[in-house]
Parts: sequence; structure tokens; C-alpha cells
Amino acid sequence: MPNRTEQLKAAYGNPFDVLKAVERAATQGYEGLSEDDLFMCKWVGLYTHRHEQGYFMLRTKQPNGFVTPEQLETVADIAERQNRGYADITTRQDFQLHWVHYTEAVPIIRRLHAVGISTLGACGDIARNVVGCPVAGVDKEEVLDASPVAKQVSDFFLGNLEFANLPRKYKIGISGCRTWCSHPEIQCVALTGAQRRVSGQTEIGFDLRVGGGLSTQPFISQRLGAFVRPEEAVEVIRHITEIWRDTPEYREKRHHARIKYLVHDWGVSKLRQALEERLGRKLDDAPADFQEPPDTYRDHVGVHAQQQAGLYYIGAPVLVGRITSPQMKRVADLAQRYGDGQTIRLTVRQNILLLNIPEHNVEKVLAGLTEVGLSINAHPVRRSVVTCTGTEFCKLAITETKARSRQIVEYLEKRVPLDEPLRLHITGCPNACAQHQIGQIGMMGSKTKVDGQIVDAYDIFVGGQMGRGAAFNHAVLRKVPATECAQRLEQLLLGFKRGRKDGEPFNAWCARIGDAELVRRLTEGDTHPLADAEDVPSPQVPESDGPVY
Repeated sequence: MPNRTEQLKAAYGNPFDVLKAVERAATQGYEGLSEDDLFMCKWVGLYTHRHEQGYFMLRTKQPNGFVTPEQLETVADIAERQNRGYADITTRQDFQLHWVHYTEAVPIIRRLHAVGISTLGACGDIARNVVGCPVAGVDKEEVLDASPVAKQVSDFFLGNLEFANLPRKYKIGISGCRTWCSHPEIQCVALTGAQRRVSGQTEIGFDLRVGGGLSTQPFISQRLGAFVRPEEAVEVIRHITEIWRDTPEYREKRHHARIKYLVHDWGVSKLRQALEERLGRKLDDAPADFQEPPDTYRDHVGVHAQQQAGLYYIGAPVLVGRITSPQMKRVADLAQRYGDGQTIRLTVRQNILLLNIPEHNVEKVLAGLTEVGLSINAHPVRRSVVTCTGTEFCKLAITETKARSRQIVEYLEKRVPLDEPLRLHITGCPNACAQHQIGQIGMMGSKTKVDGQIVDAYDIFVGGQMGRGAAFNHAVLRKVPATECAQRLEQLLLGFKRGRKDGEPFNAWCARIGDAELVRRLTEGDTHPLADAEDVPSPQVPESDGPVY
């Protein structure tokens, strides 16, 4: 039997019609929005705020992270005039605007649409923003420029009522880069650049992966063993989506309504057979010697030469993904004044890039970024941290994240002179919106008691590995009060600096010394300070319907 949400969606009909309800409420009052309306608002990119009735978060769709200066200026202006002066960059390469009042929601959506930004399907049980390599088309080492394919797939699903009622959210990644910077390991469906030899000729296309995902039960995506040509991408992804959409058992239990469970239950052989039956043909096999890349940092921060002679791209870290209106306006101005006037991109690590900068303008761009607090000369922790929305706005979060993450970064960059980045992910609950399971260091929000008071706390994880040998991290210390986390991480990272072998990566060091020693370093050898304290259980959080990235 379909769950209650499935019944609600069926009764509601066209989910995009909720925009009419929001428009009516602007004149008739917020109370005119039913609970069903508020749920369906996700299909046009709106989520209600945690604390303030009548306010929404609004998420955009920026396929492959593409942004023009005009679009960035528009987001900046909306944020400055109506949304308290900032936006958040998400791990799906798009924007989140907060403090969107219900009377202003439709005019803001229309203003974004006027500059080519859609919000349809940015949230809800639908294909979310299609992610890809932010330096597609300029990366010297890429297998192919996959951004046109990403756009074709995005355009196919955008507003498409045939695919507007999936069992749950659906995440697609399409990239031709060799470092897998868009994390295909955790996408529902992913195409990664591949090449094979056919009749003595090199053919360029994609290797197909399915079934990745995080939240309360994470899975690494699996190779289907199939080679997909660029012109086949829309057809192949469409039929995979239809298989999942049309399999009714994944609409019975909402916490089980993700394609990762179908892949886990069926196995890749059965899914490939079902896909080929729908296609009416056999898929070509992927090359037998296909290699997943080693785990690299993949953030694109800094100055990098493009494949186009004399041009560079510049990646600037955005602390905790929160970018202010002055910063957005300056980036847009720099792109127009010193670049090609049209190419800005967002990354899955919540950073921002300017492309096609002539060599003689690089220093001018760097100076302009530094003036607004976007210097590329960032401490490795500053450039690495990824955070979710947290209790500031999210109804499902357990802990505050943005301000706490900022405090941790500012503490560590003064005390730990790291010479290399590592992935630090800080998420406010088990739904893993900030992808804590893939971090070399991950922190997941929880609660504990200190002196009889319930306070924010975090579980600390280590060892997330991407690429070849991909594996999720594991917890080594739980329920650390949030106020102590910065100092605990300082102890851990200083121990790594002092105790690592020459060139030894962080994960290898952790594995070598073992969890017991990691706990000792995290606690300075003392008993866990809360070992004898009355504790509180972590709230049980279902797979999120809230503002997940």
C-alpha cells in the first residue's frame, strides 16, 4: 500500500500548481496555505523555515554549477533587498536563499526565471539539480566536456510531469573529469568519463554507475559495467528513472524510497537486464581496463591553467558555503571586467570559480577576491569545510552548524599549520546533508547533557575514502559537546602532523595507529569527560524531507 505521502501526491495532481496556491496566499494570507500545499511547495523550490512562520528557504537549479554574472547579480540583489544579505552555496552546485516571505516568493521566483534560473524541481520527489565538473570544457586533463550532456539531461527532466512524482528525491551526476570532483560515488545515477578502443579507434563516452546515496543508510554507487555514448545519455537515464518510478514497492515505505535500495535489492545484473529490455537493445560493455581514480581532494581552489592557451580559472573558497551580497556582486564584476563576462561556476564543495581569465588579469582578480574575503590563500581547513543548513533554518536538524563550523575553522587555522587539505564535513543530523560519511573527518550532530543541561554535541568520524577503494568513514568518539569540538580536532590534527610518516596521508595514519589511539589523542589520554554523565539519546530522524542538499 502506498504511504501517506504517495496518497497526498496522487490527490494533489500537478505539483507545480502549488505556485498558484502560494500566489493566492500572498493576497489572502498565509493561513490559506494548507499542510498539503506547504509539503508540495518543495516542487517549486520552497521549504518552510524552522522558526519563523511565513518564511521560506528558496533553492535554485544551476545545472553543472553554471552561473552567469547577470544571474549572480540577481541573486545578490534579491539577498540584499529581501533576504538579509546572503545566500548559501549547496553541495549540489546551486543556491539557497533564506528569509523569503510568502508574499514575496512568487515575485522572486519570477525574477529568477527572467534571468534563466529555474526553481522547478529544486526540491521534492523529483530529479534534483544535475551536478558536474565545474571546470568542464577548460580542464586540461578531462576525458570530455560533459557539460552539454548534463544540460540535456537537466532540460529533459525540468518541469517534465512524467517524472514529477518519483518515489523520493533523485540525484544525477554527469562529468568527464578524471578526478571525479562531482562525487559520482554518492549519486543515484552517475556518468563518469571513459574511453575505449573500437576497431583501432578511441571512442569517448561514459561509464555508468547507479545506487549511490547517503542519509541514515549510505551506499557507494556501483558500476553497471556499461559504456554510454554522449548521445545515449538522456535515453539511458530516462529508462533507469522509469524503472525506479514504476516499481511500486519503493512507494510503500518512505524511508526505503530511494533508488539505492532498488540497486541493493536487485543487484546490478538484474537492473542492467531490465534497462536493456526497456531500451530494446544490449548496452555496450565498459572497457575491461577502466580504472577509478585515486582519492584526491578535488576542490579546484587556486589558480589553474586552462586547456585554452593563455587563460586561467580561479577557485575561491567560500567559508561554510555562505556568500554575502557584496561578495557575489564583486565576483560578478570581476568576471565581467577581467574575464569573458559570462562564466562563473559553483562547486559541490560550496565554493565559487571564475573561468576564462587572461593571464595578465589573474592578479587583478586575486586582489579583488581578497578585498571581499574570498582569498585563495586559505588555510586547508577553511578551503575544506562543508556544512549543512543546521537548526538555524532546517526543521530536521539536531544541531546548529554554520556558526559552529565557522568557529571551528577560525580556531584551527590559528593553531594547526596544515600543509595539505583534507575533507572536513559537518552535518547537523543523521540525514547527512553535508555528506559527513565521505569526510576524512566527519562530524554528525547529536545531543548530550552537561551539568544537567541538554546541549549540542557531535559524533566524530574518520577515514572517508573516495575514488579507488571508496569507503565511508566510521565513528571514533561520540557525543562530544559542540563547544569542545575545535579543541578536540586541534589535538587530533597536531597528533597527525607530529606522528605521520613522510608523505603519509591522514587516512593511512588513522588506520595505522588505530581507533583506540585516535580516541586517546582526541581526549588527551583522559577518560571521555562525559563517560559518567547522564546522557540523552540522539533523536531518531527519518530520511529527510527537509532542506537537504
